[in-house]
Amino acid sequence: MKMQSLQDPKLFRIDRNFEMPSVPIVLSKILRLVDDNRASARRLEELILHDPSLSARILKLANSAFYSFRSEVKTISHAITLLGLNLVKSLAIGVSIFESFTKGLRNEIDFISQLWMHSIAVGVMAQEIWGKRSNRPDGEFALLCGLLHDLGKVVYFKKDAVGYSRLFAMEKGDQDPDISALEIEHYGVDHATLGSLIAKQWGLPPDLATVVRQHHSPIPGLPLVAAVSMADILVKQAGIGFDGDCKATVDMSTLRDLLKMEHREFDLVCAATDEKRADVEKFFQISS
Repeated sequence: MKMQSLQDPKLFRIDRNFEMPSVPIVLSKILRLVDDNRASARRLEELILHDPSLSARILKLANSAFYSFRSEVKTISHAITLLGLNLVKSLAIGVSIFESFTKGLRNEIDFISQLWMHSIAVGVMAQEIWGKRSNRPDGEFALLCGLLHDLGKVVYFKKDAVGYSRLFAMEKGDQDPDISALEIEHYGVDHATLGSLIAKQWGLPPDLATVVRQHHSPIPGLPLVAAVSMADILVKQAGIGFDGDCKATVDMSTLRDLLKMEHREFDLVCAATDEKRADVEKFFQISS
């Protein structure tokens, strides 16, 4: 299957001469806090306050029905106290990346919005799946991994908005190549590989880069990858947002085995996906 309407792929190839996008300034500063075990809530608050748009979004998220606090959250420090330092870091990283890379795009905004909704839902479900097997901070890291698992697609939109939008929106039947195969055909690399390279270059946590690279091909010994992969498939099946493809790339029974997940627990996770749909849509409306 060929896309004749796409621009000449020779005009845009990701190879050794490709210039990787630079890390957004605010994100760079937040990432330094991620690596600093002594980082304080006060320092994170100062960074967020220096970006009015990011500050406003964090406050909106804290006051959304998604978290259902009884009183209004009026300050970033209050949001950090209620949500926790790690969760606010994760939200700030995810929001700042999508905002930086989609700024200025107009005709493609509907596609990007669908990808952002999909990413939010995957983050929420990854946290739900992983949180049952670990502590709260690890669950919040799983949220971040879910938010950024399709980081490579965001870069494609930024570098080739028109061409990638056509690829993204193209109807793909069961017998057609999936979006990863089309990315390789037209750009020389798929979104998982590209996203992983960028995550490493930007200094994102190594485990996150691994999740981004492997989320379509989880292997034994990397259960967090399996959690994000399962979340990705469940969100596709539920039709929450859109990521350019509807096909599952991994068998669900394989993922259950990798996570050592019993059938009853899996049924509860599937039910949670539908239950959280309204929460995700509210979350998306406020964060977008």
